[in-house]
Amino acid sequence: MPSSHLSPLRLTIDRRRAEFADPEFEDRFVRHFLPERNAQLKASLLFSAFFYIVFGVTDLTTLGLTATAWVMVALRVVVGIGALAGYVAVSRNPDSVRVSIRTTCAVLVLGLAVFPVLCWYQPSAMAWNLMSFALILMAVYVNFPNRFMYAVAIGVGASVEFAAMLMIQDSLLPEDLLALVLMLILGNALGYIAASRFNLAQREQFRSSMLLQQLADRDPLTGCYNRRVLQSGLLDAELARSRRYGTALSVIMCDIDHFKRINDSYGHAAGDQVLSGFAGLLQSMARETDDSVIRYGGEEFLVVLPQAELAEAQSLAERIRHAFANTPTPIGGGAYVSATASFGIACVPTLHDAMPDKFDALIETADIQLYAVKREGRNGVRGAVVGATADAPPVRA
Repeated sequence: MPSSHLSPLRLTIDRRRAEFADPEFEDRFVRHFLPERNAQLKASLLFSAFFYIVFGVTDLTTLGLTATAWVMVALRVVVGIGALAGYVAVSRNPDSVRVSIRTTCAVLVLGLAVFPVLCWYQPSAMAWNLMSFALILMAVYVNFPNRFMYAVAIGVGASVEFAAMLMIQDSLLPEDLLALVLMLILGNALGYIAASRFNLAQREQFRSSMLLQQLADRDPLTGCYNRRVLQSGLLDAELARSRRYGTALSVIMCDIDHFKRINDSYGHAAGDQVLSGFAGLLQSMARETDDSVIRYGGEEFLVVLPQAELAEAQSLAERIRHAFANTPTPIGGGAYVSATASFGIACVPTLHDAMPDKFDALIETADIQLYAVKREGRNGVRGAVVGATADAPPVRA
């Protein structure tokens, strides 16, 4: 379904968290990139599992075929199995943001918790272990897609754990220990900067593309969607979702009564104000995150209501009709214009056995109902189920 209007507040990026300030828009951003994110995550999981286990050879080389060495190899295998389990979880839940994030965090925490244990028994290989830890930190910040805050928490937490292990082990000279701690701080600082810049850049690019899309999809006068959303098949996709899940779908076709008279009597500027006022009323009474308001023609509007039965759509249309008829539009100079509107409704009810193939069927049914209202004198509401043999009882003023 087309998105709701993108206000400046919704598009604000919290630079400290490197996320959109609006949770709903942040979720939209994450879901947009979820296929790409999961592909990167699965590749990182396989790569990490393979090399984490393969480096068990270094344990056997350093410690020999001892019980300690085999325990360390077993720990590496546990981490590898955890990474493979994460791969399976992400593959089975490709549409779940929660699974993606939890898998990333769980595998990283497991691997970083085991790593100091492996290093504890190999003090002579500390230079190699530090290099390995630096690569793991890079993976935390860059290679494993995650929320920026979680990546920082895991990277800093693992570094503190590693530094504490070095201090407790007390196998390094003070100056060497200080150098290693400074390197850990540097690694986290560079990782923080890289991850922050990447997350911010990705969101800024997404924001720009959404703004361009909004300019293409919106009517400049009313701020409603234009007919491009119909031509692009976005509403057919909404109908497909309704068909797939068996949920209801309703549309309301609205037309301002005798709009030509308003233009002729008060001028086109006043007519534009009436149009804008009616559009604002439709948008304010529709559900912000679920419904869509489309400027269908000159003074015609289409309201798309997912998961709304006929009675719900009729009730909403009647509230809009009553509010518009009883709220004159100011046109400047202390003057007001009163107008009414007519409404035709089409509904595909829950588990409908005559589900149409195209969204055009709903528009055609709603149009028929709208013109029935006009024949009956306008300023009314009438609805029908798509494919039904008889109309639903009319609802009029």
